[in-house]
Amino acid sequence: MLDLSKSPVVPTSAPDRTEKRRALEDYVRSCELKLPEEVAELFIKYTRWIWEYKCIGAVSKFYCDQTVFHGENGFTSVGFQATIASTLAAVCAYPDQVNEFVDIIVEGSEEEGYHFGQSSIIGLENSGWSKDGPPTGKWLGKDGVPSYSICELTLKKIDGRWRVYEEWVVEGTEIRRQTHRP
Repeated sequence: MLDLSKSPVVPTSAPDRTEKRRALEDYVRSCELKLPEEVAELFIKYTRWIWEYKCIGAVSKFYCDQTVFHGENGFTSVGFQATIASTLAAVCAYPDQVNEFVDIIVEGSEEEGYHFGQSSIIGLENSGWSKDGPPTGKWLGKDGVPSYSICELTLKKIDGRWRVYEEWVVEGTEIRRQTHRP
């Protein structure tokens, strides 16, 4: 059974945080994406590297000018710069985000590309400023239980490099907005 309660431990406050961050970065930089299992492991480590260790610039490693991002309520953006901007805004509002992956499914091959789906639990506390206002200290979720995030993406070789070609994400934006209300 998964423990869905708010964790008192934030990965970036752990004593060995530099070594853990470096290990995530090393895996992301050296992964060859030859098997679906490597794609799943890559995106676990990649997500943690970006969100938990605030390495937002790493978005440009797998996103590109052609990446199409689909969010909730019909939101769509194109290009890695828009993804960096929205990631940075979310990290500012929720700097101690914790990601726990529940399930990951990857299909495809090195020759044809990969289709990837994941569900994860995101633990967030509004402890930073955002477009919605000052920090409230509210925990994202209900009764201390975090929200789920669902993501699908298509990974293709673009100009000889693996890139996210298209991504769809649903992550409880309405709950997130509620953390900004008194």
